[in-house]
Amino acid sequence: MAKKKGFQCLTLQSAPRRNPIPDVTPLVNVALVLLIVFMVVMPIIQEGITVDTPEAENATELVDQNEGHVVLSIREDGSLFVDMQEVTRAQLRGRLAEAYQGKEELPIIIKGARNLPYSEILNLVEICQHLGASSVELMAKKKETE
Repeated sequence: MAKKKGFQCLTLQSAPRRNPIPDVTPLVNVALVLLIVFMVVMPIIQEGITVDTPEAENATELVDQNEGHVVLSIREDGSLFVDMQEVTRAQLRGRLAEAYQGKEELPIIIKGARNLPYSEILNLVEICQHLGASSVELMAKKKETE
């Protein structure tokens, strides 16, 4: 009689199952760090040069900050800045003309310290007018009404 061949069971063991949900903790940590960095840096970028400007009740907000306005800042100590770059009095007209080139339809914004003599601000307005500025605007803080 012929021998019957028997079947043997073959069991396959699979690799341990991985968790189908990825660990997002490192991603959340990076996102929170970036959020904190942007929260600290954005006010500095938007403000530009820090100048203690006077307050005004009827100040209108500058709606579009990215419009490319030329900002002429003067601090209490007399230091001048054209678009966040420090300039001397001798360089002022040249640098201002260079920054204003191609933006003739936009006003030049003067950001002056509150304790400066009126003659200093008036001198800057005259320089802007000699460059052919369509208009010159003075920056002020909005006075908070109580």
